[in-house]
Amino acid sequence: MKKLHTAVLVGCLLGMSSLAYAEVANLTNSADGANRDAGIAAVKKKLQEACTDRKGTPDADSFEVVFEKTSENPNVPKPYYVDGKMKCDLP
Repeated sequence: MKKLHTAVLVGCLLGMSSLAYAEVANLTNSADGANRDAGIAAVKKKLQEACTDRKGTPDADSFEVVFEKTSENPNVPKPYYVDGKMKCDLP
């Protein structure tokens, strides 16, 4: 009976801990770049900054390019457009 009470108490304490309330958010953003690599780097940076602004931890391994497009106009200084998403572990 003592083990049951201990198990219930431990379960309640774990349930009330801050780890139990952690949340994962999927952030999305877009950026332009001079080429594909510059566009991807810019959108990654924006997503990481958005996550840390929310006091979260960015999961760089979860980064994914959702959409990409190159402008046909040669006079555009940043012709490469990228949409990306990344997971953010929020407290």
